Formats: sequence, structure tokens, C-alpha cells
Amino acid sequence: MKGLTKRITLDELTKGNIWTLNESDLNQMLIEGKKHEEYIENEAHYMNIIRPVFDIVYLNRDDEKKVAALEAQHYEVFSAPNEGENNAIAIRKRQIKKITDLTLENIHHFEPYEVLELIEKNLGTGWKGLPLAIQDIIESAFYVDCSVLPAYAMHRAGGVIDRRKADGYEVLELTRGGWIEAIFIKAKPRIEKVRYEPTASSEDNYDKDEEDNDEDDDSDDMDDLKDDMDDNTEDEDNELDGEIEEDAKFEDIDNIDVVDIDEDDEE
Repeated sequence: MKGLTKRITLDELTKGNIWTLNESDLNQMLIEGKKHEEYIENEAHYMNIIRPVFDIVYLNRDDEKKVAALEAQHYEVFSAPNEGENNAIAIRKRQIKKITDLTLENIHHFEPYEVLELIEKNLGTGWKGLPLAIQDIIESAFYVDCSVLPAYAMHRAGGVIDRRKADGYEVLELTRGGWIEAIFIKAKPRIEKVRYEPTASSEDNYDKDEEDNDEDDDSDDMDDLKDDMDDNTEDEDNELDGEIEEDAKFEDIDNIDVVDIDEDDEE
């Protein structure tokens, strides 16, 4: 498996990066973590992450028989003060021995040849005999190609094996009678997920946009209010014009000159 590249703390521990640790790394992490007051409060959380990957046994180092028995089971024993009656801790990283032990959390911490070894040990099923779920897990971290050809064609100079090796693939060959199943694996580049974090400039732009929108809304409201006022004024003017016209009619009648007709004229 790929080794530890950067020291992490207990608070940074996840189900993914726990696989980057070895026994010594974990022991040092526990020593540092226990110096902090919040360790007791968060111990159950830490152990829920650690226990699926590491076996841990507290013991008295003076018990030589028990120490020897644990070391024979591939535990590493470290001094661990302040553990009550115990003064040592034995840590063993669990080995991935079966292809079904692969998970989305640990697959990224394997080398191509290690995955091929697990495939080879899987009852000779080869790549196509693996469950689809396992294939998906492997392909999340590796490029995988599988070819089945006669032995003479597979090993031909400049053939598929030579081309794949030139491209950086590791190869596993499984004999199928006179044919060969060749499984090619190459690690995919790790892509770090970019998380968006607003900067001061983007926040300023956001605030400015908000202000502009507010100003636009206010301007629209003023325009609407102005239009309403203009409409009301126009209506009032129309009503006033109507009244004036009616008054004008009465005034015209009043202004008609009345001509007196003499009786002599009638005759």
C-alpha cells in the first residue's frame, strides 16, 4: 500500500486517510492526541474510524509471554504510559487478504501490483469473473483493461502486452488452456476536489450587485409611481376640461343677444 506522505492528527482522521497510516504512525498520533482535553470526549469517534483498520490491545509490557504471543501475530508493541495497570499498547494493521476486502475508502491506497495479487488469489476468476461492485471499486482508482488471446499472439513482439507495458500498465497473466487472459492495471491520477470559498472581491461584487438590484427596484418603483401620478393628473385634466366645456355651453346661451320685436314691425 501507498505510504504516509503527510502527518495527520486525530481530528483530521477519516475512513479514507486512516489507510495511509502504519502501526508506528498510529501510535504517535494517539500519544499526541491524548495530550488534549477533548480526547476523552471524542475517543469513541476516533475508535470507530481506527478499529476497522487496526487491531489494538493494551497490556503490561512485563508480561513477556503475552508480548511474545502478540508479536508472533504480527503486532507491534509500544510503550503507553498512563493506561491504568497497562503500560504498553500492541497495534496491528489488518491485512487485505481478499478481493472482497477492497472498499472505496481503501482502494486509493493500493499499488497496481497489489490489486493484481488480490485478483490472482481470487480462485482464478480473473477480471471478468469479479462481481461488478468490486470492478467498480477498482475502476474508481485504476484504469483497467482485459484481453484474452492465444499465447503466441499475446507475447508477439510489439503486441498488446508490450504496448500496455510501454504505457505504464502492470500486467497479470492467467492461463486459460492455450489462451491467456491478460489483466492490465494503471493508477488513475488523483483529482483533488476544489471547494468554492468566496473571496473578499467576490463578496464585494455580490454586495454591489445586490445594491444595484435594489437601486433598479427603487428606480422602477419611482417610475411606476410617476406613471400613476401622470395618469391621475391626466384624468383630472380631462374631468376639468369636461366641466369647462359644459360651463362654456351655458355661457354661450347666456351670451345670446335677445332682440325685442316691436308690435309695429309685426304688422
